[in-house]
Amino acid sequence: MNIFRTTVLFFAVFVSANLLAQTDIQDARSNYNVGDVVTITGIITSGADLGSVRYIQDLTAGIALYPGGDWTDWATEPNPGDEVTITGEISEYNGLLEVGPNLTQVDILSSGNALPEAQIVTPSQLDESLEGEIVVIQGTTFDAGGQTIESNSTYTFASAGEEGIIYVRSSNSLVGTILNGCEMNLMGIVSQFSFDGYGGYQLLPRGASDMQSTSGICLSSEVEQLNITNNSFDLTWSTDVEGSSSVEWGLTPDLGSTNSDPAMTTSHTLSLLELQPGTLYYARVVSINVDGETVISPTRVYATVSESSGNIHVYFTGSVDTSVAIDEYAMSLGTNTNDTIAAWITSAQHTLDVAVYNTNNVAIENALNTAAANGVQIRYIAEGSNANFGINNFDSSIAVHYRTDGEGSGMHNKFFIGDADYPETAFVLTGSTNMTTANLNTDKNNVIVFQDQSLARGYRLEFNEMWGSDGMVPDATASKFGPDKTVNTPLKYIVGGAEVEVYFSPSDGTTSGIRKTIETMDYDMAFALLSFTRDDLAAAIIEGASFFVTPQGAIEEVGGTGAEYETLLDAGIDVHSHQGISGQLHHKYAVIDYSEPLSDPTVITGSHNWSSTAENINDENTVIVHDARVANLFYQEFRGLLISMGVIVSIEDLDGNNVISAFPNPTSSELFVEVTQSQVGSEFTLRDISGREVYRFVASLGINTLDLSTMESGVYILSTSGISSSLRVIVR
Repeated sequence: MNIFRTTVLFFAVFVSANLLAQTDIQDARSNYNVGDVVTITGIITSGADLGSVRYIQDLTAGIALYPGGDWTDWATEPNPGDEVTITGEISEYNGLLEVGPNLTQVDILSSGNALPEAQIVTPSQLDESLEGEIVVIQGTTFDAGGQTIESNSTYTFASAGEEGIIYVRSSNSLVGTILNGCEMNLMGIVSQFSFDGYGGYQLLPRGASDMQSTSGICLSSEVEQLNITNNSFDLTWSTDVEGSSSVEWGLTPDLGSTNSDPAMTTSHTLSLLELQPGTLYYARVVSINVDGETVISPTRVYATVSESSGNIHVYFTGSVDTSVAIDEYAMSLGTNTNDTIAAWITSAQHTLDVAVYNTNNVAIENALNTAAANGVQIRYIAEGSNANFGINNFDSSIAVHYRTDGEGSGMHNKFFIGDADYPETAFVLTGSTNMTTANLNTDKNNVIVFQDQSLARGYRLEFNEMWGSDGMVPDATASKFGPDKTVNTPLKYIVGGAEVEVYFSPSDGTTSGIRKTIETMDYDMAFALLSFTRDDLAAAIIEGASFFVTPQGAIEEVGGTGAEYETLLDAGIDVHSHQGISGQLHHKYAVIDYSEPLSDPTVITGSHNWSSTAENINDENTVIVHDARVANLFYQEFRGLLISMGVIVSIEDLDGNNVISAFPNPTSSELFVEVTQSQVGSEFTLRDISGREVYRFVASLGINTLDLSTMESGVYILSTSGISSSLRVIVR
């Protein structure tokens, strides 16, 4: 019996030793499964630029180490050059093989060791065999060269005719710097992010030292289009050293024409003249330094001003507050929203291209079938993972193409392009709403329509990229969705005299465009969002707030992973939860400086939720409209939204117009009382529930600020002698 026990004990020790004493990382990767415990030794190759994850590499392979939240449970945090021994359980996160978060041993054996030499590879070689290892890709250029690098974002690069992507997380020192606009040797660690565990390989640069230029002259800014007219525009750019200026341009990517200026400078501007209205032009800039070294920008598309009407129409499904209207009442269509969209659909006379996430509304289906019966050529793109019941009722002549990879929300766009080649009838209809009965009838959504040929042609380029061709039959082999898409559309348009920026995700740096717009806030900001999980956008709002600038917002999804609602609240932002209120807040909009016409009032709207999935994975479209009229229309909706939520309480006159409003309600510090002209000079009193007067003021036009920070919690009544009604105010 003692012999048997000794034998069993020896066998158990033998098995345990084999489980915990792997000789190399490749053995751990190849011969052990998720849930197995391994012990590995190697050199740490990454630091805090990649967050809490560390990568470790030996002579055979590399692998990720994940400690959970951070490394505070261990005596020392591993840093690049440390030789460490790690014991932990193998796990997998979206395809990435890791050791952790269940770690039982972290021993630093030595520090200051040389990192493993980077292997020279091509983009197509980024695969499972290199996951976790340092590599370098030579002769690399970025499609988004010149853009500001945003956190938690991906960027496409090319080398020797092949493409790959980098991912930059929020902790990376690259965030906020300019993406290098010239050829470089790109280094980093091979990683993976894939919902199904297949593909999704990406390179993780560890800071500026991993993106070393190999050129003597580089772009130091984006190429910007200025002074846009029907028949001309300027292109301007900067280089890090002096060089000449050239623009190669044409009606196709083959270009063909060149404008040049041999003068040596770091600030470059050239004009393209004698162009055609409503036309898209391809162009790239070229600069050559004194040593003959050249930098060439990626080829971009630019639009002239069209001869269309340029009218911009805005509609809302929810209530609006016209008491804050400046020149025009906002239109609340309610359950008639589908009929208005249907009318735009049937206004198309020649072509109609549609990219909509989900459809199940009879009025929309009938309108599409009517347009088809009228001879309109219709192409339709949808998300393949949705029910899309309405598509089953389409006329057989309507060609349909699906995104089917199942990643993120997939093809999340909501846009219609009508008659792109006809300036009199061309339009783009977009906004936040899907073509579903719930979104159109009960949820809070917006629709914006641009009657503009240039914009329609720009949207059609994006549509064709997803469609895979410019014909009526989709080409599945050429079709590009999500991260496979390129920067292939104009960024800037002039529509009816208003500047309109258009971003398509994930190629165009949408979050950067949103953040930069938020940072222009000088007076006020209102935002209404279904989802808000981007910490960089939350930081932009918080940093923009001040004693004179009070952002205000409403969010539907206030909980869950990464939600910014509590972060905004903790920072003192006046933000309110719409969760649990009937009719989902499905908007994705913000309005900047709506109260000051001279401070560039701007609206951000479209299909793009403020999330990393929208930024990096989904197909999305976002419009940024610089127009005081449009900003006021959206502000009217925002006020109507807050009134419907009980955040703003108001007194109406006999015609139903709000003459006095108070917000936020409840409040814990300041109460803002807004009056119309008829109440200017009126004396207001605030009384507690017993009728005792606690505050008195004479109203001035606009917003009157009451400091209630010293008030006891309770219910108070705000009134004035000229109006019989009163407002109930709650102080917390």
